[in-house]
Amino acid sequence: MKKIMVVLVVMAMFLFSFNVFAQAQSSWSVKAGIDFGSELEVDNVGDFDTEMGYSLIGEYKMPYMQNWNLGAGIAYQLDRSDDENGEDFDFGFTPFYGLAEYRMQDSPLYFIGHLGYAAMRFEDNNEPDTDSSGGLYYALGGGMDLGQRYEAEVLYTNNTGEIEYTNRTYDVDYSKITVTFGMRF
Repeated sequence: MKKIMVVLVVMAMFLFSFNVFAQAQSSWSVKAGIDFGSELEVDNVGDFDTEMGYSLIGEYKMPYMQNWNLGAGIAYQLDRSDDENGEDFDFGFTPFYGLAEYRMQDSPLYFIGHLGYAAMRFEDNNEPDTDSSGGLYYALGGGMDLGQRYEAEVLYTNNTGEIEYTNRTYDVDYSKITVTFGMRF
């Protein structure tokens, strides 16, 4: 919990400082994403195909230099569960990240990358005494402006974390493809 609070305070300071330095040129985005092609890999346990999921995303971007934008964001991945093995668990991640965006000159296309920390939620209905912690988050992809205020993106994202139960710790790796649609303010 302390890690999450530290990350939230640092993100708030970054957002405030970005707003002070580029108040007139910065933008906020609110996005909804569909996550598919996802796989949860738990070390020494196995790989699990997971249900299609949904994400809610908020981002702040400011110009850095020609064709480059920097910013920060948060994404809340709604809980999802195992798709094929009938396991009785739910999990989700909440990444806090910095982002870099490269815009193609005279084109609506851009490339984007995220790097940050992903807080993890895990609940196993068969093992009530489980604990989880987050880890590294990264994403790479591209996007396209759809008019003045709308944008769409396709991202490959990866979240890591740990699950602890019965005095054993298991590393978790969750990868997926996310398609988002959003609006800039």
